[in-house]
Amino acid sequence: MNNASSSTPLGAARGIDPDLIAGIIIVLGAGALLTRTSDMPGMTALLPVTMLSALIVLGLLMIGRCLLRRRRRGDPEATAPAPLKVFDNARRFFGIVVAIAAYVAGVALLGFYTTTAVMIPVVAWCFGYRSLKGVLLADLIFTGGIAIIFVVLMGQELPTEFFLR
Repeated sequence: MNNASSSTPLGAARGIDPDLIAGIIIVLGAGALLTRTSDMPGMTALLPVTMLSALIVLGLLMIGRCLLRRRRRGDPEATAPAPLKVFDNARRFFGIVVAIAAYVAGVALLGFYTTTAVMIPVVAWCFGYRSLKGVLLADLIFTGGIAIIFVVLMGQELPTEFFLR
């Protein structure tokens, strides 16, 4: 009898929504990183400040959407979807976390361009994209685009490649 009452739409509305967790983590993380940009020169800080501010806005939108969805679930007239699982695929989530850690370590050890050029095809392959031509084209466009933006247009140096040290 207790199980039946906990599976009602109102019971589902009381669970923790993964969008709420993600939104809070994004806002707090981007806010913490945004405080570190105050020591940067103006042109250098432009991109990080813009990206982190956009992350904060998007995180707040995620939180707002979650709260609106929760409010609708509390309405007896509304039909609530099945309860959301925090991890639909925990293995994939932890794979993403490991890939991010490997990327950060790779940038420090190998350099930005080398790590980016290696990680794009590896991550694409892990997520099931098997077109070698498409992966190499995306890799060239992304890595080349970053080089053009930072080196040519902004005059900024990214972490030096291991073979140039």
